[in-house]
Amino acid sequence: MAESYRVDTIPPYTELGEGPHWDIARQSLYYVSLSNALIYRWDYREGKVYSASIDGIRFATFIVPVKGKQDCFVIGDTIRLLMIRWDGKASKASIVRELACLGPEQVDNRFNDGKVDPWGRLYIGSMLNESAGSAFEKASGALWRYCDRTGQLVEQDRNMYISNGLAWNRVTNKFYFVDSGVNHIKEYDIDLDGNLINPKIWYDFKPDGVDPGFFADGMTIDSEGNLYVACFNGYKVVKISPEKKIVQEFKVPAKQVTSTTFGGPKLDDLFVTTAAKNFAGPQEEPAGAVFKISSVGAKGLAMNEVILKD
Repeated sequence: MAESYRVDTIPPYTELGEGPHWDIARQSLYYVSLSNALIYRWDYREGKVYSASIDGIRFATFIVPVKGKQDCFVIGDTIRLLMIRWDGKASKASIVRELACLGPEQVDNRFNDGKVDPWGRLYIGSMLNESAGSAFEKASGALWRYCDRTGQLVEQDRNMYISNGLAWNRVTNKFYFVDSGVNHIKEYDIDLDGNLINPKIWYDFKPDGVDPGFFADGMTIDSEGNLYVACFNGYKVVKISPEKKIVQEFKVPAKQVTSTTFGGPKLDDLFVTTAAKNFAGPQEEPAGAVFKISSVGAKGLAMNEVILKD
């Protein structure tokens, strides 16, 4: 397929860009720099990026807006789920309250990617904290659903290495989930309570045991059910059809591609987060930037705000 898309760079350069969330009402892209606990907002109309730090946190693993609560968001910080307040412009955001915590038995783990389903429920993956060893060697992570009614985290699946991309197909009632450590995508059914059941491997990036040279990271879905998967160490996002075929690749000038989402006024731009920090040393610019890919030839779905009780 001809590469007719266009790639534009949105600085600044993050250590570990993650968790892109397109907010339709604000016409803004929210995202985080996970490792140094910064949150960002790119204003589409202004073409300007605002950032903030948050006193009292160690990581910022994802950011999602709270429905009906202006300037409130949920983020992941190590093993805590926190509600924060940020006006989108100030250089400081503040913690409002702790929503949940994984508990002392999970002290060696941390949250990673998190996202909200079409019904307003928050799901978060966990993994081994870097300070406790290699997450590629120990499957101590899990997939969790936050239950707003009880304030508890409900385990959905376990024995995960590196919990990453999440995506829902509302038409087929399927959920898709990336474990980067084994480099595959799982598919689940969704029951009436939001529990994820009947897991099976849907797409394996190393079906013959051959390392492709990258591993799947964050992902999103378009209106026709195609998955767009960030390829960490791969300089690209791949588009996988419902028939489980890679039908297109979108290349970006950064090796460590971390996640992706649709956004823009028509939800037809693909935003891609990347990282500048790795274990071998920093990557050169534009590594760490957000990239906006236009002329993708597809349209995404509106992202969801988390519903929380008062």
